[in-house]
Amino acid sequence: MVGFSRFGRFALSALLSVSGAIPAQSVLPDSPGTVVQMSRLNPVRFAPEPLFPMASRSKQPNVTLAPGEKFHWKGLVLQSMGFLLLQHSVRISMANEHDMHLLVNKPYWSDYWASIDQFNWRRWNDGDSFPVNYVGHPMEGAIASYLEIQSNPRDRAVRFGNNRPYWMSRLRGAAWAAVYSTQWELGPLGESAIFNQGGFTYPIQCEPNCGPNSKYTNNTGWVDLIVTPTVGTLWVVGEDVLDRYVTDPLVQRHHGTFPFLLLRAGANPSRSLANILRGHYPWWRDYEHPGQYDSAMVHAFQSALDKEPVERGDVSLYFQSQYLRTNRNGCRECRRWVRGGGITVAFQLRRYLDVYGDFNMAPDASPESSTNVGGNISEAMFGLRSGYNGKRFSVKASIAPGFVSYSRTSDSPPGTPPGNYFRTTDFAATVGINADVKVAHNMGLRFEVHNTLIRYKSPNRDPEGIGTPPYLYFLSHDNYINSTNWGVRVGPVWRF
Repeated sequence: MVGFSRFGRFALSALLSVSGAIPAQSVLPDSPGTVVQMSRLNPVRFAPEPLFPMASRSKQPNVTLAPGEKFHWKGLVLQSMGFLLLQHSVRISMANEHDMHLLVNKPYWSDYWASIDQFNWRRWNDGDSFPVNYVGHPMEGAIASYLEIQSNPRDRAVRFGNNRPYWMSRLRGAAWAAVYSTQWELGPLGESAIFNQGGFTYPIQCEPNCGPNSKYTNNTGWVDLIVTPTVGTLWVVGEDVLDRYVTDPLVQRHHGTFPFLLLRAGANPSRSLANILRGHYPWWRDYEHPGQYDSAMVHAFQSALDKEPVERGDVSLYFQSQYLRTNRNGCRECRRWVRGGGITVAFQLRRYLDVYGDFNMAPDASPESSTNVGGNISEAMFGLRSGYNGKRFSVKASIAPGFVSYSRTSDSPPGTPPGNYFRTTDFAATVGINADVKVAHNMGLRFEVHNTLIRYKSPNRDPEGIGTPPYLYFLSHDNYINSTNWGVRVGPVWRF
C-alpha cells in the first residue's frame, strides 16, 4: 500500500507538471530537495485554481480600467450588426428559390408585419432540427453574450471563478443575448423580415408522402427565444471553464507558440468569433492586455473617422444620361438612354465621411404610359459618401436610398388603350463612384458612374386566398420587379 501511495503521488505530480500547473521537479516527488526547490520558485502566472474555492467568494478579480473608460455602446452595436450580417449572409447563401422570391420580389414591411402577426405563441418547438435549436441557437446566444462582455470595461477581463463579479458579468451578457435573440426572431432585421418566418406554413416529418393531414409548422415557437440566452449562457460558462483550466495553462507554458494559440481559439469558438468581430485575433484575451480595448485595425479606422474635415462641403451641377425603361413608339418598357440633369449637395461630417442629397430630373423620359413608367422621371436620394480627397483630385464611393417618381403612369394593363393617369413613386437606391479633377482653388470637374435600383410593382399577383393545409400563406399577394439602371454624369463642382 505504501508503494501504491507513493506511485499515486508521483503520477499526480507528473500530470500537474505536464499541464503547466507546477514546474517539473525531481523524479522523487516527496524528497526534501523537491520541497526546497519549489519554495524558491515564483508562482506560475495564471496557474489553475480549484473550480469553487471557498476563499474566492470574496475575492475581487484584478480588472484594470483605462482612465475615464465607459461602456462601449457603439462597439457593441456595430459588432452585433456585423454578427447579424454574417448570419444572414449564411442564410442567403443556402436559400432555395422560394426563399429568394420572398426576399427579392415581395414587399418588405407588409410581409414583415404579417409574419409577426402569425407567430405561434402556443407551442414550444418551431419545427427545426435538434442541432439547429439546441446547438446552433445556444452558440448564437454565447457569441452575443461575449459581444456584451468584451464591450464592458468592468467585465471583459473577468475570468471564471465562483465570485459575484464573474456571475454578474455573465448575467449581463445573458441579458444582451436575450435582446439579440428577440430581435433575431421578431425584429425588423431578423428572420421574420428576411425570408418571412411565420408568414407561411410547410409540412414536416412526412417526406416524401406529404398530404393534407401531415404535420406542418410556420417555423415559430418559444424554443429559440428561451434556449438562445439560457443555454447560451451555459455555453459561455463551459468555454470559460475550458479556457481557465485547460487551454490557458498550455498557452502560458508555451508562450507565443502558434499551435497552442490555435488550440485556444478552437476550444472557444464563440469567444473567438466575438474577438474577430472587434478586429482582434481569435485567441485574444483581455486579461492578458489590461486596459486595451480597440485592436490596431479598429483604432486606425476610428482615428481616420475622428479627423476633422478640411472642407465644409461641395455643390455639383451635372448633365446625366441614364439607361432606363421607357415607352416610345409602341415599344412597352423598352430600354434607351434618357438625358436629364440634376444637383448634388454634400457636407463633410469627417475628413473621410460625407452626407449628401441628390435630385435629378429627365423631362418626357417616357412619352407613352404604362402601369409603371410614363411621363417625366424625378429621382431623390439621400446617403453617405467616402473616399480620398487630395489637393488636385478626389475619388469617392457613395451609397444612398431614395425614391423615383414618374409623373404620368396609367392603370391600364399593357397592350390596352390608356385609362386614368396618375403619378407613381417607387423605392430606389443607388451606388456610384465619382472622380473630381480640381481646376481652381475651389472649383473642379466631376465625372461619375452609378447604378440605380428601382423597385416597380408588378402587374402579376399571387393567387388569392391563404391556401389549404399544410401549405398556408399569409403574406401579401403583390410582387415587385427590381430593375437596375446604369448612368453617367459630368459637370462642374464648387467646394466651400
